[in-house]
Amino acid sequence: MSFKPCNRYVLLKEVPEMSEPEKTTILVPDDYKVKSNPYAVYEILEVASDCTKVPCKVGSGNPKVLVNSNMVEDVTVHGETLCLVLENHIYGLFDV
Repeated sequence: MSFKPCNRYVLLKEVPEMSEPEKTTILVPDDYKVKSNPYAVYEILEVASDCTKVPCKVGSGNPKVLVNSNMVEDVTVHGETLCLVLENHIYGLFDV
């Protein structure tokens, strides 16, 4: 099932951060993520048709953007997690 965002939302996929494994003895759930930096890089998967502030075309390689990850909404529907953010929470595009 494909998802098309509406109302100025952008569908994202988080780009995994390359970091060294931490040496810790604290037990936490497997799905718990510690985020020390509130900013993250995401790939744009789809853009709502009414988005005017995200100047990119999806399809020719997914553009990468900088986003405050606290503004990203993780929505789970039918076992699939969608990462959505309003276009005005995107700080900028990376020129690759």
